[in-house]
Amino acid sequence: MKKRLLLGCLIALFVAPALAETLEEAMADAYRSNPALQAQRAQLRAMDEQSSQAVSGWRPHINGMASVGKLYTHTPNNPMMPEDGAHTPRTAGIEVVQPIFSGFRTVNGIDAADKQIMAGRAMLKAAEQQLLLNVGQAYLDVLRDRALVDLYTHNREVLDLRAQETKKRFSLGEVTQTDVLQAEARREGTKTGLIQAEGRLQSDTAAYLRYVGKPPKDLREPNLATSMPGTLSEIVETSIRKNPIVLAATYGEDAAKANIDINKGALLPQLDLVGSAGRGLDQSDFIPGRQDYSQIMLRLTVPLYNAGTEYSQTRAAQQTASQKRLELEDARLAIRQLAIDSWNGLQTARSATISSKAQVDADVQALEGVKKEAGLGTRTTLDILNAEQELLAARVNYIQARHDEAVAVLRIKAAEGTLTAEALKLPVEIYRPEANYEDVKTKAIGFAPGEE
Repeated sequence: MKKRLLLGCLIALFVAPALAETLEEAMADAYRSNPALQAQRAQLRAMDEQSSQAVSGWRPHINGMASVGKLYTHTPNNPMMPEDGAHTPRTAGIEVVQPIFSGFRTVNGIDAADKQIMAGRAMLKAAEQQLLLNVGQAYLDVLRDRALVDLYTHNREVLDLRAQETKKRFSLGEVTQTDVLQAEARREGTKTGLIQAEGRLQSDTAAYLRYVGKPPKDLREPNLATSMPGTLSEIVETSIRKNPIVLAATYGEDAAKANIDINKGALLPQLDLVGSAGRGLDQSDFIPGRQDYSQIMLRLTVPLYNAGTEYSQTRAAQQTASQKRLELEDARLAIRQLAIDSWNGLQTARSATISSKAQVDADVQALEGVKKEAGLGTRTTLDILNAEQELLAARVNYIQARHDEAVAVLRIKAAEGTLTAEALKLPVEIYRPEANYEDVKTKAIGFAPGEE
């Protein structure tokens, strides 16, 4: 009977009620409502405006102008004009400047903006993966902590019974006072493990609430530990090619290269078509009434020397491109290391799971054997306490190994770039950043409809 009760603590980690919350449901809740991820999406929507701003280089600039003032004149010794005069000159007009050629800055600006936006989308994927990894970690932590609390609670109950039994045997003269003290010492010692497990459960519950947005209820152990992620070489190759952090660094380098051409474009001529029209009233004694005007012309601006600013900005852009190239190389090396570390962590956890499970089975049999031998007088109370302590440690190790195995699988998925709502097929409406991009790219006028 005691054996069955002890096994029940371990089974609680892997058997869930019918209405238990799954890991997929927890991830879906976080994907829909986590404020950090929502903030990242808003940041990307703001970044989408860079494309609209770059496209505006093709659009005309239209300005209305108006002025009003007071003009006083004094013209002595001129019989054709009054000696003194006062006027109220008023003008109103409109000017339209249509860019025709701007040193390829508009073309390169659009290219740079689009590359920056692609980098932003990749960083949004990275933020999404980090959130889902945090959710998975918190979910598995709570599962582990609850199992450990149950295990330590049950172990304390067993040791309470052991202490009571030892006292009874002492009263009958079957054991010594030392046996009683040993049983009580073990009972008190197990309280430390329970307190630590309860404290860690509270901390991990708070983390779960932060990421998911609600406290954990009945959780069901996922099947992550049984999935086969592939070989190490496959994981490393996929991670370097598809990890969103690497993709973001790649697009960042491309954008930096385009910025070099943008700055060089400032050294090239600029051609604009300029049209203007207006009306003036009471401009002077020569034009006391109304005057209308309109004109259209081509305006060519050739930069000759502007204090060397353009050259300095180009050199800075070249250094930034070198920086982005080195950051890309570092990102590839970092993701490679992450993939290898995650793979090794998985192999270590799987080996620990197998060995700790075998140890649990062996310690269960050993404890039964020690109890029988103690009944025959060949084993002491201390031998039983030691066997129970070894079984407890083996069960703790087994719970921790199962936890570490599942976390390692999540980390491998994150390294490969597949820990996303879409890849995991979570029951959510997938956020499509392309929709906002297409909406604002060609939007020439108007404000945002409101916060999404």
